[in-house]
Amino acid sequence: MSGRYLVVTKELIESIKSGEVSVHDCSIELDIDKTWQMLQFTLTGEVVEGQPPLGYVVPLSGEQYLGNYSDMDLFFLTNEQVLEAYMALEQLTPEELKKRFSLEQMAAEGVYPVMEDWDAEETFQEIVQTLNDVQALYQATAASGNGIVFYIF
Repeated sequence: MSGRYLVVTKELIESIKSGEVSVHDCSIELDIDKTWQMLQFTLTGEVVEGQPPLGYVVPLSGEQYLGNYSDMDLFFLTNEQVLEAYMALEQLTPEELKKRFSLEQMAAEGVYPVMEDWDAEETFQEIVQTLNDVQALYQATAASGNGIVFYIF
């Protein structure tokens, strides 16, 4: 299961909702592979229902739920929500991120795909790199005035 981000214009989101365009035909801006739930848990302490604005980094909650299109559950962030998430990430220091990270807690909570024998520092560095990639995408998307669709495939 891989987490994917699409940058969407208002027109594209309407075309997806109407069924004119399949998500499968859209260009994926960022694929964070299997780190999506680890990132969500590190930022919010929750497996799925993370509170905004950090909960917008891996949008998986009911408020962002767009619907099931192209046989996938899609989650949509407006440009304002993307900007909120970006600004929250800008304020998150490396020290604060390290405090939020716990491989043991992830294993105990069943965070996908964490295994108990993983190296904590390697896993943390993977999360940091993924977060940097998401932050860059959110910065560009916020500046462009577009939104984000996130889905797991």
